[in-house]
Amino acid sequence: MSKYLLLIVLLFSLITVSHVDASSRSYIDTMVSLVHDLSQYAKSGHPRFQIMGNGGASLFLPVDGNTEENVAILMDSLDGELVESMFYGWAMENGNSTPDEERAYFCHALASPKAAKIPIFSLDYVKNDGEAQDAARRAGELGYIEGVSYRRELDAIPDDPPRENPNDVTSLKMAKNFLVLLNPGSFDNREKYLAALQSSPYDLLIIDLYFGEQMLNERELESLKRKPHGGRRLVLAYMSVGEAETYRPYWSDEWNERLPFWIDARNEEWEGNYKVKYWNDEWHDILYGNEDAYLDKIIAAGFDGAFLDVIDAYWYFMDKK
Repeated sequence: MSKYLLLIVLLFSLITVSHVDASSRSYIDTMVSLVHDLSQYAKSGHPRFQIMGNGGASLFLPVDGNTEENVAILMDSLDGELVESMFYGWAMENGNSTPDEERAYFCHALASPKAAKIPIFSLDYVKNDGEAQDAARRAGELGYIEGVSYRRELDAIPDDPPRENPNDVTSLKMAKNFLVLLNPGSFDNREKYLAALQSSPYDLLIIDLYFGEQMLNERELESLKRKPHGGRRLVLAYMSVGEAETYRPYWSDEWNERLPFWIDARNEEWEGNYKVKYWNDEWHDILYGNEDAYLDKIIAAGFDGAFLDVIDAYWYFMDKK
């Protein structure tokens, strides 16, 4: 190969690498920016509003096109971070032990927010009480707040609740335990659903904004903010930032025939979920900034905060490149 041809190959390689890195940074930057904007928007009118993230643990590391600035922005935007399947539930299978290397990576990625006093909530999907106890012990050793679910659908309250914390809980840093119940369809009616949540002893409830087709209202939310023995607790609403959901009010019937350009592929693991180009203004308008937007409805209903899911959607677009 001549030295001139070699030079051309090297230059092409550099251009290609730069293009990949720029794309990676773009997908990462826009997700970090979205989380930051949602947090700032909510807290501008409600300073004590809590923002918890789920997914995207690697955003706490300045690697793969991420930057130290993004890490700082993300930690400034979040009041808590949830990690799923730290010990059990790997590859979407309850009781499946998480590989050591994956668990080590999670621990490494979450070291920075933990050092910054951002609480880490660990949710494991288990098959039996032995796995639940083991996950709780190991999470405690790491300084995480442990929660378990025997059902991947997150549609039930565990039969063995944690010991009640009698203290008031007004921020995620104060929580000692938590419950994630995102699919209330297993409850016969709204009254039974609310009663089950009211009688549960958890410091933190992460639930859906809706029961059926109706939003929870301010009166109902107030009834959930007290633990059975009177202590204050937090109630956060689920909100996907990386996927659109066909069962949400914002979904247009027209999209069933022809998807808008900013909605991408179907998520084959979750029925009714589609990846979105989360940097798009039309998606932002659905998420926040007007009375019909999802975050605005969460705030208006009286929730204490929002649980931002599918933050790791940037990996989908990076992998496509």
